[in-house]
Amino acid sequence: MAAKTIIIVEDEKIIAEDIKSTLVRFKYKVPHIISNGEVAIREARQHKPDLILMDIMIEGEINGIEAAKRIYHDLGIPIIFLTAYADEKILKQAAESSPFGYLIKPFEDRELHATIEMAFYKSDMEQKLKRNRNFLLKVIDTVPSNIFVKDKNGRYLMVNTSIAKLYNTTPKEMIGKTDRELLLNSKITDIDLEKIAKEDLEVIKGKKKVLIPEESYSLDDGKKIWFQTTKVPLDSPDIPDVLLGVSNDITPLKNSFTRLQELMEETVNGLILAVEKRDPYTAGHQRRVSMLTNAIGVKMNLDQFQLDGLRIASIVHDIGKLYVPSEILSKPGRLTEAEFALIKTHPQAGFEILSSINFPWPVAKIVLQHHERLDGSGYPNGLKKREIILEAQIIAVADVIEAMASHRPYRPALGMDKAIEEVESHKGVLYNKVIVDTFLDLIKNNEFSFTN
Repeated sequence: MAAKTIIIVEDEKIIAEDIKSTLVRFKYKVPHIISNGEVAIREARQHKPDLILMDIMIEGEINGIEAAKRIYHDLGIPIIFLTAYADEKILKQAAESSPFGYLIKPFEDRELHATIEMAFYKSDMEQKLKRNRNFLLKVIDTVPSNIFVKDKNGRYLMVNTSIAKLYNTTPKEMIGKTDRELLLNSKITDIDLEKIAKEDLEVIKGKKKVLIPEESYSLDDGKKIWFQTTKVPLDSPDIPDVLLGVSNDITPLKNSFTRLQELMEETVNGLILAVEKRDPYTAGHQRRVSMLTNAIGVKMNLDQFQLDGLRIASIVHDIGKLYVPSEILSKPGRLTEAEFALIKTHPQAGFEILSSINFPWPVAKIVLQHHERLDGSGYPNGLKKREIILEAQIIAVADVIEAMASHRPYRPALGMDKAIEEVESHKGVLYNKVIVDTFLDLIKNNEFSFTN
């Protein structure tokens, strides 16, 4: 192993030569003895020694403390201070230059050797930590996700390149700034700052993880991008109340899902068209039932995912009637028992048709159950209460209301009053009480009409 190089900065010649002699005996290389702070800085830059022994009080305009600060800041060379002064003020000033050790004159040779070896060990550990930190930062910068750390005031403490590009700046320029400040020169034109601030405080003050499944940003080129963001509280001994955030761009996934929805809509519209060609009445009935189920679902505060599934199921809930002869569907008189038994097969037929389509909602199951009743008197399986899924219970109510309020081939329309009487008198028995009351509330407040 090559001998380590040490520069001595000491303006007392005898002491400097004595130290050099000791270092040489311990197998260190000592190419220079320097007595001036300015020269020490210049020599350090030129020769880059492994360590510098620096007297605090030296010749020149720059003392040992100032020279050490510059050398360590620019070159990272470890410094050990030599001083005959041990008062608190000098030691405090010296500490600000991040020294790797102190030696109070006079000192023993073994004390000098031990302090130097400890300094080398500490320097090696710091270099390893620095390399690991730089490697970690490089990895974080390589990750396509937006990674950031923010304080309780919304100021960025750490960011990677990915999020900096979004804000049209550099990671260094983002540090210490808030989203509001950064938006001025960013690509983003639309963002809910109040919502972000609320989420951040919820994480920091509540000390709990928050997942934002999707949020959108509008850009200056007219595009919209979507992110899924996770925010977690961080415990920092130096900076309290901070959070770590990771945002993943889900725009391609969102676009794929949108296209999937479009394809499903096209499939459903194709099914409706097939029904219309065969039986215009059934198709019109399904559309009106869909209108009412959506109004009920919104009033019941169902989430958008459930509403979408409910809309799709309700608009094809009678698709199984494709298997029922048209002369039975349009028969003007009363149906025979055999004919009605054939009509009652349409939920099962609809289930079999729709099961072949990979909906993200249980559409086929909803269609299968839409003629079930809470007391078990429905068909095809005589299910009761919670055995019937909520969406099917909503369609059951809307189906009866639309059927009674509208014209039938075998009778004129009974009217909305009769429909209301039917569901109100049987709520809690045949029909879900909450759903019926929601419908009645819509009618009472003039929030729904089939003519809307």
